[in-house]
Amino acid sequence: MSSINYYLVLEKRLGDYNIIDINKLDIAEFYVTTDLATIDNFTTKFSVEEIKKAISRSNITHESYLNGNLKIVSDAKHNLKVITKEEYILIKNWQTKEEVINQDLKNKIYGIYKKIIENTFSDKSFIKGMLDRFNNELKNNNKQEIFMILEELPYNKIRPIYVLLASIS
Repeated sequence: MSSINYYLVLEKRLGDYNIIDINKLDIAEFYVTTDLATIDNFTTKFSVEEIKKAISRSNITHESYLNGNLKIVSDAKHNLKVITKEEYILIKNWQTKEEVINQDLKNKIYGIYKKIIENTFSDKSFIKGMLDRFNNELKNNNKQEIFMILEELPYNKIRPIYVLLASIS
């Protein structure tokens, strides 16, 4: 099974994008730029504006792309939202807030988690145990434990939950 490569891109219009080599940016350390978790690790440290300014300074794309959208694409034709510094802060703030998780959000999070677990594991009793444990923590609004459970899974699989949390925070 081959792995999927991911790329940070600036998209001028649908399907017309320029791949950004993160390592050519003056704000970057060395990154393996085809790994989704690594790209997110980079983008969560900066705003879209900061990344675009660094791209402009590095002169690695035509200026017309700088007005486009920053996104992540893969060689498997996935188009993913970039998680920026601001969104990362929202996720972390949500994680530490004492407020009760509303039922609609609980259902969405559980639905995504259930799909991940069912697509990752085959042992029915293991799946049931994982889902029961997660559902229990959701019911108890134990956000710290919810994140600990999520972090037991590969990052690429749980990323949709982070994107959901960034969009509602």
